[in-house]
Amino acid sequence: MIRRLQGPLREWRHFDGGLLLGVMALMSLGVITIASAVLRSPDLADAPRRQALYGLIGIALIFLTSSVNYRIWGAFQRFLYMAILLLLILALLAGRSQIAPVRRWLEIASFNIQPAELAKPLLILSLGRFLADREEERDSFRPVLLAFIYLLLPAALIFLQPNLSTAVVILAIGTGMLFAWGIRLRHLFTVGLMSAPLALGAWTIMLPYMRGRLLHFLGLQPDPNTSYNLTQALITIGSGGLWGAGWGQSPQNVWGFLRVRHTDFIFAVLAGEFGLVGALSVLILYLWILERIFRTAWRAEDTYGRLIAVGVGTWIAFQAMVNIGMNVGLMPVAGLPLPFISYGGSALLSLCLGIGLVQSVRIHRMEFSMRE
Repeated sequence: MIRRLQGPLREWRHFDGGLLLGVMALMSLGVITIASAVLRSPDLADAPRRQALYGLIGIALIFLTSSVNYRIWGAFQRFLYMAILLLLILALLAGRSQIAPVRRWLEIASFNIQPAELAKPLLILSLGRFLADREEERDSFRPVLLAFIYLLLPAALIFLQPNLSTAVVILAIGTGMLFAWGIRLRHLFTVGLMSAPLALGAWTIMLPYMRGRLLHFLGLQPDPNTSYNLTQALITIGSGGLWGAGWGQSPQNVWGFLRVRHTDFIFAVLAGEFGLVGALSVLILYLWILERIFRTAWRAEDTYGRLIAVGVGTWIAFQAMVNIGMNVGLMPVAGLPLPFISYGGSALLSLCLGIGLVQSVRIHRMEFSMRE
């Protein structure tokens, strides 16, 4: 009996406990900060408990996903891609939201699921297999063009929800994976030229508030609503000083001046209550997590494993950069959650699925690299 277990258990010694601890630290900090952000919002009083529950389910999901050899997912590449498109189409046709005309959530068994969040890890699995199978065709433009279309379809469906920020995340993930695959610069330049008319078309059908945020960031058109949110975020962050005002004590949070403070602007709440020390601690945790993820990519024994890890790392890095950047005025205001910290079940569970995939790449490598 013991001998039978030795083989499977031997693989688990490669499980990255440091990566898991970093993720758990961010999730715990998220629950604490959410509890403070909704302290005086009775309608959101249950948010911290729900986020903690999502976190526990997410940890279980990490272990469950880690136990499955990541190569198995590659065999279902087409099915995964069709599932992405089907879920996104369903969201457009039957999705729900409290804000018209936004359609981003599907209600399944009393749970609200956001297909755009689930699309991220599924696309990483699907696109990764697609590119890995064409590793010998890097000098040809054909696989690059197909990959561009591969990304464009789900990104367009997400954009139509409308959800510009998540559509951009999808494109960013794909770009990171293409670089890891070895895309030639001339092909990347060609794709950029092809994207120009598509970007112009997207601009013409973009909702006014989306254009307003971008124009405000560029300094071309003042947007009172965007300006208000950003100003309150900067005041909140600035008031934190070195050590912060303390949990539940940040004035902009206490009096409700800072809007969507449990989701989009949760970093401002965190910086206001835990100060520069708390904000830098969060940045260090992200760097720690990303270092572990990209180290896994570097040590992967096959292209598919490397692309999965790079895709997950790009996803977390880009989303964290945009969210923190918009909180401090360095990026346009966008509805992107701060990874592992902002409130939201679909976003958190999708991220945990991504972490589980990275762990699977570590555990199920064909051979253990000599670099280990």
